Amino acid sequence: MKSLSILFGVLFAVVLSAKGQTSGNVKFVIDLKKTTAYDTLQRQHFPAFTYQSAADSQLVALRKTYHLDSVAGKGSEVQRAIRLLEWFHNQVPHEDVRNLPVLTAQYIINNYKEKKAGQGCYPLSIAMNEIFLSMGFKSRSVICFSNLYPEAQGGHVINAVYIDSLKKWIYMDPQDNAYVKDEKGNLLSIEEVRERLIDGRPMFLNATANYHGTPTKKEDYLYTFMAEHLYRMICPVGSEYNSQTRTGGKVIRYVELLPVASTDPAADMFETGVHGNYEVITYHTNNNKIFWQRP
Repeated sequence: MKSLSILFGVLFAVVLSAKGQTSGNVKFVIDLKKTTAYDTLQRQHFPAFTYQSAADSQLVALRKTYHLDSVAGKGSEVQRAIRLLEWFHNQVPHEDVRNLPVLTAQYIINNYKEKKAGQGCYPLSIAMNEIFLSMGFKSRSVICFSNLYPEAQGGHVINAVYIDSLKKWIYMDPQDNAYVKDEKGNLLSIEEVRERLIDGRPMFLNATANYHGTPTKKEDYLYTFMAEHLYRMICPVGSEYNSQTRTGGKVIRYVELLPVASTDPAADMFETGVHGNYEVITYHTNNNKIFWQRP
């Protein structure tokens, strides 16, 4: 088995070559179309997802330290969530492969301020998740892998944010300041993005999506990069402050969504096992409905 540091490196390294591929590369869309359907009748055999209250003292401290009420401002849930996304996107830029001993929003933001060291998509998503939680949103980090992980294609990590007024999860990516809409201007969930990659219905990326200031191209980002990495998805069972820092004696639980009859995932840091001084327990499901259940 690869060492933990290598596995972190593989995950943190979002493969920038995918962003550089030519528009219209349909290989990954074709591969995604070949995947089997989910099983919506499969029963739930994993613990219920939980979301920490914004009243938690550490989340309150996060909200006050960065004046997140002012950042979010007034307006609808969607408007406030988008402002938080854009604010954090501008706080810490993406860089490949930098392992951190502590995975919390404050540590990640302060580390960049002190060392000017950007972070991979995994810590960016963790920090974004804590920011959303601190402002009362139910949210998750969503680890997205191809069917080849942990080989060199790596993965990507984004966020799902639940919008009460819409009664749905919406897709948000702090690395690219990205969210996705349909032809009518409705925000899409991660599940809906995957469905539209498969069935060909149109999608539109927000005009402000960017990578290091360069506008993100929909064809490269959605139809190449994300099409490759929406084969399997993993979420922590507990969405809370400091849930992902690896410390002695800690037990971290995940739920992984896979297509029916998919190849068993390779052993990695997100599969059940003892990794050094902490333990991982991962539950697998083929039922997208219970994976994306409302909070």
